[in-house]
Amino acid sequence: MSDLMPQASIFAPVLYRGQDYFTSQYFHRQYLANSEVAEKTKYHWHQDFVRLMKAIDAYPIYLQQYDIVELRWVSKRREGGIDSAYLQQVKELENLFRCVGFQTLYLLNATAQVAMSHHLDDELSKQLSVAANTATARQMTGTMLPSLRAKEDLANYLAMAQMLGVPLHLAQQESVKMVAATTGVDLRPFLVGAAAQDRIAPDDEMLEPTDLAKVLGVKSGIEMNRILASLGLQERDDGGGWLPTRAGSAIAARHAWTKENKTGYNFKWNVAAIRAKLGAGAQ
Repeated sequence: MSDLMPQASIFAPVLYRGQDYFTSQYFHRQYLANSEVAEKTKYHWHQDFVRLMKAIDAYPIYLQQYDIVELRWVSKRREGGIDSAYLQQVKELENLFRCVGFQTLYLLNATAQVAMSHHLDDELSKQLSVAANTATARQMTGTMLPSLRAKEDLANYLAMAQMLGVPLHLAQQESVKMVAATTGVDLRPFLVGAAAQDRIAPDDEMLEPTDLAKVLGVKSGIEMNRILASLGLQERDDGGGWLPTRAGSAIAARHAWTKENKTGYNFKWNVAAIRAKLGAGAQ
Protein backbone atom coordinates (compact mmCIF):
# COMPACT_ATOMS: atom_id res chain seq x y z
CA MET A 1 0.00 0.00 0.00
CA SER A 2 2.77 2.43 0.88
CA ASP A 3 4.35 1.90 -2.59
CA LEU A 4 1.25 3.25 -4.34
CA MET A 5 0.77 6.83 -5.41
CA PRO A 6 -1.86 8.64 -3.28
CA GLN A 7 -4.20 8.97 -6.29
CA ALA A 8 -4.10 5.22 -6.85
CA SER A 9 -4.07 3.92 -3.29
CA ILE A 10 -7.49 5.26 -2.39
CA PHE A 11 -9.01 3.07 -5.12
CA ALA A 12 -6.89 -0.03 -4.50
CA PRO A 13 -7.85 -3.11 -2.44
CA VAL A 14 -7.19 -2.79 1.29
CA LEU A 15 -6.24 -5.72 3.52
CA TYR A 16 -7.58 -5.16 7.04
CA ARG A 17 -7.78 -7.80 9.78
CA GLY A 18 -7.06 -10.46 7.16
CA GLN A 19 -10.05 -9.47 5.00
CA ASP A 20 -10.20 -7.69 1.63
CA TYR A 21 -11.96 -4.33 1.46
CA PHE A 22 -12.31 -1.33 -0.82
CA THR A 23 -12.72 2.25 0.33
CA SER A 24 -16.01 4.12 0.11
CA GLN A 25 -14.25 6.36 -2.43
CA TYR A 26 -13.73 3.34 -4.68
CA PHE A 27 -17.40 2.30 -4.52
CA HIS A 28 -18.52 5.89 -5.02
CA ARG A 29 -16.39 6.17 -8.17
CA GLN A 30 -17.90 2.89 -9.43
CA TYR A 31 -21.36 4.28 -8.77
CA LEU A 32 -20.63 7.44 -10.79
CA ALA A 33 -19.08 5.40 -13.62
CA ASN A 34 -22.19 3.21 -13.84
CA SER A 35 -24.58 6.18 -13.89
CA GLU A 36 -25.79 7.54 -17.21
CA VAL A 37 -25.06 11.16 -16.25
CA ALA A 38 -22.74 11.31 -13.25
CA GLU A 39 -23.44 14.99 -12.57
CA LYS A 40 -27.19 14.30 -12.17
CA THR A 41 -27.01 11.34 -9.83
CA LYS A 42 -28.59 11.49 -6.39
CA TYR A 43 -25.26 10.88 -4.71
CA HIS A 44 -22.88 12.84 -6.89
CA TRP A 45 -20.80 13.96 -3.91
CA HIS A 46 -18.92 11.44 -1.80
CA GLN A 47 -20.35 12.81 1.46
CA ASP A 48 -23.86 12.13 0.16
CA PHE A 49 -22.83 8.57 -0.69
CA VAL A 50 -21.50 8.08 2.86
CA ARG A 51 -24.65 9.65 4.35
CA LEU A 52 -26.76 7.12 2.44
CA MET A 53 -24.57 4.26 3.64
CA LYS A 54 -24.86 5.31 7.29
CA ALA A 55 -28.64 5.67 6.97
CA ILE A 56 -29.06 1.94 6.24
CA ASP A 57 -31.06 0.47 9.12
CA ALA A 58 -28.64 -2.44 9.54
CA TYR A 59 -25.54 -0.20 9.44
CA PRO A 60 -24.60 -0.88 13.09
CA ILE A 61 -24.78 -4.62 12.43
CA TYR A 62 -22.57 -4.34 9.34
CA LEU A 63 -20.08 -2.50 11.56
CA GLN A 64 -20.35 -5.16 14.22
CA GLN A 65 -19.68 -7.93 11.70
CA TYR A 66 -16.83 -5.96 10.05
CA ASP A 67 -18.60 -5.80 6.69
CA ILE A 68 -18.10 -2.06 7.01
CA VAL A 69 -15.20 -0.59 8.96
CA GLU A 70 -14.99 2.96 10.31
CA LEU A 71 -11.46 4.06 11.08
CA ARG A 72 -10.35 7.36 12.61
CA TRP A 73 -6.84 8.70 12.55
CA VAL A 74 -5.07 8.95 15.89
CA SER A 75 -2.73 11.91 16.26
CA LYS A 76 0.51 11.54 18.22
CA ARG A 77 -0.80 13.54 21.16
CA ARG A 78 -3.61 11.00 21.60
CA GLU A 79 -1.63 7.79 21.11
CA GLY A 80 -1.04 7.19 24.81
CA GLY A 81 -4.60 6.23 25.65
CA ILE A 82 -5.45 4.21 22.54
CA ASP A 83 -5.46 0.42 22.32
CA SER A 84 -2.13 -0.64 20.83
CA ALA A 85 -3.64 -3.12 18.34
CA TYR A 86 -6.03 -0.50 16.94
CA LEU A 87 -3.23 2.06 16.84
CA GLN A 88 -1.00 -0.28 14.81
CA GLN A 89 -3.82 -1.02 12.34
CA VAL A 90 -4.47 2.68 11.82
CA LYS A 91 -0.80 3.55 11.39
CA GLU A 92 -0.45 0.86 8.70
CA LEU A 93 -3.08 2.76 6.70
CA GLU A 94 -1.44 6.18 7.08
CA ASN A 95 -1.10 6.57 3.32
CA LEU A 96 -4.86 6.11 2.91
CA PHE A 97 -5.62 8.58 5.67
CA ARG A 98 -3.34 11.09 3.98
CA CYS A 99 -5.37 10.69 0.77
CA VAL A 100 -8.58 11.63 2.58
CA GLY A 101 -7.07 14.47 4.58
CA PHE A 102 -7.00 12.34 7.75
CA GLN A 103 -10.81 12.29 7.88
CA THR A 104 -12.79 9.18 8.83
CA LEU A 105 -11.97 6.25 6.55
CA TYR A 106 -14.71 3.81 5.51
CA LEU A 107 -13.87 0.31 4.25
CA LEU A 108 -16.49 -1.96 2.68
CA ASN A 109 -16.37 -5.65 1.75
CA ALA A 110 -18.49 -7.56 -0.78
CA THR A 111 -21.38 -7.97 1.66
CA ALA A 112 -21.51 -4.21 2.18
CA GLN A 113 -21.44 -3.67 -1.58
CA VAL A 114 -24.57 -5.81 -1.96
CA ALA A 115 -26.22 -3.93 0.91
CA MET A 116 -25.51 -0.61 -0.83
CA SER A 117 -26.88 -1.93 -4.13
CA HIS A 118 -30.38 -2.04 -2.61
CA HIS A 119 -30.27 1.74 -2.12
CA LEU A 120 -28.38 3.10 -5.15
CA ASP A 121 -30.03 4.22 -8.37
CA ASP A 122 -27.45 3.29 -11.01
CA GLU A 123 -28.30 0.45 -13.39
CA LEU A 124 -25.60 -1.96 -12.20
CA SER A 125 -26.67 -1.58 -8.56
CA LYS A 126 -30.28 -2.28 -9.50
CA GLN A 127 -29.26 -5.46 -11.32
CA LEU A 128 -27.03 -6.54 -8.42
CA SER A 129 -29.87 -5.92 -5.97
CA VAL A 130 -32.29 -8.04 -8.00
CA ALA A 131 -29.71 -10.83 -8.39
CA ALA A 132 -29.00 -10.86 -4.65
CA ASN A 133 -32.69 -10.97 -3.73
CA THR A 134 -33.34 -13.71 -6.27
CA ALA A 135 -30.47 -15.82 -4.95
CA THR A 136 -31.71 -15.41 -1.37
CA ALA A 137 -35.26 -16.37 -2.34
CA ARG A 138 -34.06 -19.46 -4.20
CA GLN A 139 -32.01 -20.56 -1.22
CA MET A 140 -35.03 -20.25 1.05
CA THR A 141 -37.62 -21.81 -1.26
CA GLY A 142 -38.13 -25.47 -0.43
CA THR A 143 -35.37 -25.45 2.16
CA MET A 144 -36.02 -23.36 5.23
CA LEU A 145 -38.59 -20.71 6.13
CA PRO A 146 -37.23 -17.43 7.55
CA SER A 147 -38.72 -18.16 10.98
CA LEU A 148 -37.02 -21.56 11.14
CA ARG A 149 -33.70 -20.12 10.03
CA ALA A 150 -34.06 -17.36 12.64
CA LYS A 151 -34.59 -19.99 15.32
CA GLU A 152 -31.50 -21.92 14.18
CA ASP A 153 -29.35 -18.79 13.90
CA LEU A 154 -30.43 -17.55 17.32
CA ALA A 155 -29.50 -20.86 18.93
CA ASN A 156 -26.09 -20.80 17.22
CA TYR A 157 -25.33 -17.21 18.22
CA LEU A 158 -26.35 -17.83 21.84
CA ALA A 159 -24.24 -20.99 21.98
CA MET A 160 -21.18 -19.15 20.67
CA ALA A 161 -21.75 -16.31 23.14
CA GLN A 162 -21.92 -18.84 25.97
CA MET A 163 -18.60 -20.34 24.82
CA LEU A 164 -17.08 -16.86 25.04
CA GLY A 165 -18.47 -16.26 28.51
CA VAL A 166 -20.77 -13.40 27.44
CA PRO A 167 -23.46 -12.60 30.05
CA LEU A 168 -26.83 -13.98 28.90
CA HIS A 169 -28.63 -10.64 28.76
CA LEU A 170 -25.94 -9.17 26.49
CA ALA A 171 -25.78 -12.32 24.39
CA GLN A 172 -29.53 -12.15 23.80
CA GLN A 173 -29.44 -8.48 22.82
CA GLU A 174 -26.62 -8.90 20.29
CA SER A 175 -27.95 -12.22 18.93
CA VAL A 176 -31.32 -10.65 18.17
CA LYS A 177 -29.59 -7.91 16.19
CA MET A 178 -27.62 -10.44 14.15
CA VAL A 179 -30.70 -12.60 13.47
CA ALA A 180 -32.50 -9.54 12.12
CA ALA A 181 -29.58 -8.86 9.77
CA THR A 182 -29.31 -12.42 8.44
CA THR A 183 -32.99 -13.41 8.24
CA GLY A 184 -35.06 -10.24 8.43
CA VAL A 185 -36.94 -11.66 11.43
CA ASP A 186 -37.31 -9.12 14.26
CA LEU A 187 -37.26 -10.86 17.65
CA ARG A 188 -37.20 -7.70 19.75
CA PRO A 189 -40.80 -8.16 20.99
CA PHE A 190 -39.75 -11.48 22.53
CA LEU A 191 -36.58 -9.95 23.96
CA VAL A 192 -38.64 -7.48 26.00
CA GLY A 193 -40.22 -10.36 27.89
CA ALA A 194 -37.06 -12.45 28.30
CA ALA A 195 -36.36 -13.25 31.95
CA ALA A 196 -32.63 -12.67 31.54
CA GLN A 197 -33.32 -9.01 30.73
CA ASP A 198 -34.86 -8.57 34.20
CA ARG A 199 -32.38 -10.71 36.13
CA ILE A 200 -29.12 -8.98 35.36
CA ALA A 201 -26.52 -9.54 38.06
CA PRO A 202 -25.30 -6.22 39.51
CA ASP A 203 -21.73 -6.94 38.43
CA ASP A 204 -22.89 -7.51 34.82
CA GLU A 205 -25.08 -4.42 34.40
CA MET A 206 -23.82 -2.19 31.59
CA LEU A 207 -25.29 1.22 30.75
CA GLU A 208 -24.67 4.03 28.30
CA PRO A 209 -23.55 7.35 29.83
CA THR A 210 -27.04 8.91 29.77
CA ASP A 211 -28.61 5.97 31.64
CA LEU A 212 -25.54 5.60 33.82
CA ALA A 213 -25.95 9.23 34.89
CA LYS A 214 -29.52 8.59 36.01
CA VAL A 215 -28.51 5.57 38.09
CA LEU A 216 -25.57 7.34 39.74
CA GLY A 217 -27.32 10.65 40.33
CA VAL A 218 -25.32 12.65 37.80
CA LYS A 219 -27.24 15.50 36.18
CA SER A 220 -26.71 14.50 32.53
CA GLY A 221 -25.01 12.16 30.09
CA ILE A 222 -22.68 14.99 29.09
CA GLU A 223 -21.56 15.42 32.68
CA MET A 224 -21.20 11.63 33.01
CA ASN A 225 -18.86 11.59 30.02
CA ARG A 226 -16.79 14.31 31.65
CA ILE A 227 -16.58 12.29 34.86
CA LEU A 228 -15.51 9.16 32.96
CA ALA A 229 -12.80 11.24 31.28
CA SER A 230 -11.66 12.71 34.61
CA LEU A 231 -11.32 9.16 35.96
CA GLY A 232 -8.96 8.36 33.08
CA LEU A 233 -11.41 5.88 31.57
CA GLN A 234 -12.07 7.60 28.23
CA GLU A 235 -10.86 10.46 26.07
CA ARG A 236 -11.87 12.29 22.93
CA ASP A 237 -10.91 10.87 19.55
CA ASP A 238 -10.00 13.11 16.63
CA GLY A 239 -13.59 13.05 15.43
CA GLY A 240 -14.92 14.47 18.70
CA GLY A 241 -16.34 11.20 19.99
CA TRP A 242 -15.30 9.20 23.04
CA LEU A 243 -12.97 6.19 23.14
CA PRO A 244 -12.08 4.11 26.22
CA THR A 245 -8.51 4.38 27.39
CA ARG A 246 -6.55 1.24 28.22
CA ALA A 247 -7.81 1.52 31.78
CA GLY A 248 -11.40 1.96 30.59
CA SER A 249 -11.40 -0.86 28.05
CA ALA A 250 -11.73 -3.50 30.77
CA ILE A 251 -15.06 -2.13 32.00
CA ALA A 252 -16.58 -0.84 28.73
CA ALA A 253 -18.37 -2.61 25.89
CA ARG A 254 -18.93 -1.29 22.38
CA HIS A 255 -22.61 -0.82 21.66
CA ALA A 256 -24.47 -0.26 18.38
CA TRP A 257 -27.27 2.32 18.40
CA THR A 258 -29.96 3.43 15.95
CA LYS A 259 -32.08 6.56 16.28
CA GLU A 260 -34.40 7.63 13.49
CA ASN A 261 -32.13 7.80 10.40
CA LYS A 262 -28.89 7.92 12.35
CA THR A 263 -26.72 5.01 13.43
CA GLY A 264 -23.39 4.57 15.10
CA TYR A 265 -21.48 3.19 18.05
CA ASN A 266 -20.99 4.27 21.62
CA PHE A 267 -19.93 2.47 24.78
CA LYS A 268 -21.73 0.94 27.72
CA TRP A 269 -20.02 0.98 31.09
CA ASN A 270 -20.05 -1.49 33.96
CA VAL A 271 -22.23 0.16 36.57
CA ALA A 272 -20.67 -1.55 39.60
CA ALA A 273 -17.14 -0.67 38.49
CA ILE A 274 -17.96 3.00 37.88
CA ARG A 275 -19.81 3.24 41.19
CA ALA A 276 -16.78 1.79 42.95
CA LYS A 277 -14.41 4.25 41.28
CA LEU A 278 -16.62 7.19 42.18
CA GLY A 279 -16.77 5.95 45.76
CA ALA A 280 -13.00 5.59 45.91
CA GLY A 281 -12.59 9.10 44.54
CA ALA A 282 -14.92 10.54 47.16
CA GLN A 283 -12.78 9.04 49.91
